[in-house]
Parts: sequence; structure tokens; C-alpha cells
Amino acid sequence: MLIIMLLQRNVFYFIYTIFSMGYALSYSSKNIEDYLKAIYKLEEVFGLAKTGDIAKELGVTAATVSKTLKRLEASKLIEWLPYEGVKLSTKGKAIAITIIKRHRLAEYFLYYYLKFDLIKAHTYAHMLEHMPEDFFDKLWIFMNKPGRCPHGNIIPGLPEYREEDLQEIANDDPLPRLGERAQVRVTRILCSFQHKLINQLIKAGINIGSIISIEKTSDYSVVIKNPNNNAVLEVPLYQASFIRGVPLSEK
Repeated sequence: MLIIMLLQRNVFYFIYTIFSMGYALSYSSKNIEDYLKAIYKLEEVFGLAKTGDIAKELGVTAATVSKTLKRLEASKLIEWLPYEGVKLSTKGKAIAITIIKRHRLAEYFLYYYLKFDLIKAHTYAHMLEHMPEDFFDKLWIFMNKPGRCPHGNIIPGLPEYREEDLQEIANDDPLPRLGERAQVRVTRILCSFQHKLINQLIKAGINIGSIISIEKTSDYSVVIKNPNNNAVLEVPLYQASFIRGVPLSEK
């Protein structure tokens, strides 16, 4: 408890120190890690990663993505699926899981223990994720072994999980698949590198566990409503796939 109090009092110095440590990595290493994380997250959403989607996530051009993917393939970190996209190789997935695990544990700590908002927790977690593995082993135990990050996503690479977490993840669906007029409990938000979706949901009062209604679906977007405050949000179809939920009857 004393450690947490000290961190809370000196949190900006603490984050700055970790920031400096994290960015001691070479640009090349960090760039590769960002690509592996983006591909992992897109696989969570779509089952594979397309060049255009990777470009959206990282805010770069498709040409830049294609060039980097060739390097990743040469390093045996990804596998090409002709006319479809890419998937992480066994080697690439192992690296991505380690990074994502650290990131989501850091997010959990920053959000629930240091009380940062979701955006800052996500941003600062990028800095913390470069701490050594034994730091995260101890942090996981200290936090009572969480299995999911603040966005509801499974933290990969842990030695054990709660059965109810695995069951809920297995049963949820992306919003576009749930259909109009469905009453849905939000189970997770598959985070992207872009903060726009998270910001929109926060402003609409929507978070993990929120009950929403799907007002309208089309080939371009999904319109959702928060019945608690009547906030209505039109989410582009691509982003709506990042929001998962279960019909209210399946609570």
C-alpha cells in the first residue's frame, strides 16, 4: 500500500522516468513492436490483418506498411495469406503476446490503482510495457491476478484465467453481427492505436458493462444508443467491429 501511495504522490516523475526508459529502445525495435501489436489486435477483431487496416491503425501509408511487412516476413515474424492479408507466425505471435500482456497489465494498474482515465492509461502503458518481465509477474500477483484489461480484453500469456472471463469472451460478438433493435451488454472494446473510438464512447457514457441498444445497421455504420442518457452515436462499420457484446438475455 505504501508503494502505491508513493507512486500516486510522485506519479508524473514516475511516468516520465518510465517514458525515458521505454524510448531508450531503438526506433527500429519500437517500430517492429508496433506492427506486431497492430497485427495481433487486428487478428483479434478480424482473424487476420489487411494492409489497409494496419495503415489505419498506425497512421501510415499503405506503401510504408507493405515495405515493413516484407521485412517482417524476411524475419519470419508474419505469414502472408494470398489476396487476404497477413497473420503472425508462431515466432511473431510469441513476441506480440509478451508485449500485449505487459501493456494490458500496465493499463490495469494505471486505470484501477493510479486512477488515470482510459486514454492516459492506454498512452502511459506504452511506456511501462518495456519494464522487465519479473516486474509484471509481481505486478500481476499484487493486483490479485486480473485476467482482463480495463477495456474488457483478455490479457494474453498469463498462467491462469477465471472461467467466467473465458466464457464471456467466447460468447460475445461484434456489434454489426448482433442486429438492429438488439439490447446489448458491452463486454469488451478491442483497442486500436487510434483513440477516437474510445473518446466517443466515453463521451456517450458507454463502457464495459454498459447496456446499449442497436438502433440501426447499414453497410457503412452502426447506430447505438445509451438508454441511460439517450446519447446516440453513429459508429463507422470498421470501428463498430471493435466493440463486442452479448444480447441482454444472455447476461
